[in-house]
Amino acid sequence: MKLLLDITRVGAPDDYLYARIRCRRALLDLSGRQAWRDGGDPRELLKREYGWVYRQMNARLRRQLLPIFEIAELRTLVLCLRNLIAENRAAINDLLQHSLLHPLLRRELLNAERATPLVARLEQLLADDRPLFRGVAEIYLRQGPGGLEQRLLGGHLQQALERSRLPVVKDVLRYLLDTRNLLAIYKHLRWQIPLAPPLLAGGSLTPAQCERLWQTQDMPRLLTFLQNYTGLPEDPEQAGVEDFLFQGLSLKLKRAGRDPLQPGLVVDYLWRSQQAARQRGLHLERDPDLGERVEQEVG
Repeated sequence: MKLLLDITRVGAPDDYLYARIRCRRALLDLSGRQAWRDGGDPRELLKREYGWVYRQMNARLRRQLLPIFEIAELRTLVLCLRNLIAENRAAINDLLQHSLLHPLLRRELLNAERATPLVARLEQLLADDRPLFRGVAEIYLRQGPGGLEQRLLGGHLQQALERSRLPVVKDVLRYLLDTRNLLAIYKHLRWQIPLAPPLLAGGSLTPAQCERLWQTQDMPRLLTFLQNYTGLPEDPEQAGVEDFLFQGLSLKLKRAGRDPLQPGLVVDYLWRSQQAARQRGLHLERDPDLGERVEQEVG
C-alpha cells in the first residue's frame, strides 16, 4: 500500500496553483511575531496548509513533489510512535488529525496499544511499496525508536533521491542528507563522543569528506566549513547549528522559488510555511500571552 492517501480529483492547472501560492507566500511572516494564518496552533495550521497544497496539485505535479510530503509524514509517523511509547494518546490524535498518511495507516496508529506490534504491522503494510520499511521490526527491537527514525528518515532521503527526477527536489534531498551528517558530526564533537557518527551516503558531501571532518576533531574547522557550505557569515553556534543549516536551505530555496511558473515555487512555499510555523511556535513558547495580545490587536 502507499504511504500517503490517494487523491482522485484532477487538480488545478499549474499556472493557477502557482498564482495562488504566490499570494499565500507573500502573506507569510517568517519572524514568528505575528499570528500565523488564522492565529491558531501553528503546527495544526501547517498540516492543513500541506494538505491544501497536496489536494490542489494535479497528478503530475503531485508525483514530482511527493518526496517532500513523504518527509513530513514520515516525521509524523515517528512522532506517533514516540508518543505511543510515552502513552500520550492525545498527542497521537493531534498529530493525525490533518495528516496525509493513508487512512489505513492512520487507523493502525490510532488503535495501536504497543509499539513493537505496531512497527511489525507497518512493515507488513508498507514493505512492498517502500523498501525502506523492510526489516524495520528487527531494527526497532535492536536499536529502539532512534534507530528506527534513522532508518525511515535517512533511508527515505537516500531512496527518494534515487527515484526523483525534478532538480529542485533532488537538491533539497541532498541538502537534508548533508544536514543530517553535519549535525551528527557536530553533536559527536560537541559532546566528545569517541565513536564515529553514523553517516549517510548520497548527499552533495561525499562520505570521505564527512569522515575527514570528523577525524580532524577540530570544532573551529567544522564551524568554518558550515559557514562556507551555507554561504552565511554568522556564527553557527550562536544561531544554533541546526537553525543555521536550515537558514542555508532557506537561502537555497529562495533562489529556486524566484521563477513564478516552476515547481521550485511550491517547494519554497512549503519550506517557508514550515519555518514560519516553527518560529511562531517558538515565540508562543517563550511568551504564552503573545497569541492573546496579537488577537486583541488584530481585533
